[in-house]
Amino acid sequence: MWNKERYTIGEVAALLNISPQTLRFYDKQGVVVPHCTDQKTGYRYYHYDQISYIDRVKYLQRFGFRLEDIRDALASNDVAQFKTFLLRRRETLRKEAETLNALLEDLEWYLAYYEHLDLRDFDDLPYKVQEPERCILAEPLEPGEYIYGTAGERLTRLQHSRTFSHTAFLRQHGYLLDYPALLRGEVVPTHYFVYLRQKPALEHPKIRTLPAGDYFCMQSRILAEPFDSTYVRRYFQNRSPGVVVASEYEDNFTSFQDCIYEVQILRLPLR
Repeated sequence: MWNKERYTIGEVAALLNISPQTLRFYDKQGVVVPHCTDQKTGYRYYHYDQISYIDRVKYLQRFGFRLEDIRDALASNDVAQFKTFLLRRRETLRKEAETLNALLEDLEWYLAYYEHLDLRDFDDLPYKVQEPERCILAEPLEPGEYIYGTAGERLTRLQHSRTFSHTAFLRQHGYLLDYPALLRGEVVPTHYFVYLRQKPALEHPKIRTLPAGDYFCMQSRILAEPFDSTYVRRYFQNRSPGVVVASEYEDNFTSFQDCIYEVQILRLPLR
């Protein structure tokens, strides 16, 4: 049986479903040089073995290898070195995948953030939410300090400091509120905080944990409107409240004082 030994650029391109320009680029970069040249016509031809070689180059490019690195790795013709070449790329891809997965989780959280209040009409009626344990970086407010402003500056400076340069934060801020004042219809924050994606390994006095549990919730524009404490007083008349959290939900990108807050009060067991 006759075996074909020479293949034109067009034939190889058709076999591998790539463009002749790609093959010429491989040639120019010294990755795959045609096996021979016809002295009469000047046409350049590939050997059959080179078709498999080119296919391997294409395969390796899928993993994001640079063409010059592929050229050098294959030119060594050393399987042990080539395996090391692959192992290094695997480690790089694993780190990139971890980063992308974390970004995807944050994006999913951010979508859920905007969908959270869509599940309920803003009608001042209370509802219950079950929350997992959450971690916050909280800046205490000084006595008499205005609710909106200076504490936020201190928290922003701390959040973006070198100490927390490797800490992942969520795009959500809030306040810890004084409960007796809330019963009087007054919003008196004790801390201004930002949520962390997860509890960090580092220890810091301003990192706090919000307990998991059932939270009694109401929506209010606490920085712009009076807070109606009627339902809170009625519900907690025979209960001891736990932590009081006011989590911001941005529905205004230019005037943050007008944003909705979900006021959450941890429901402790009846005494």
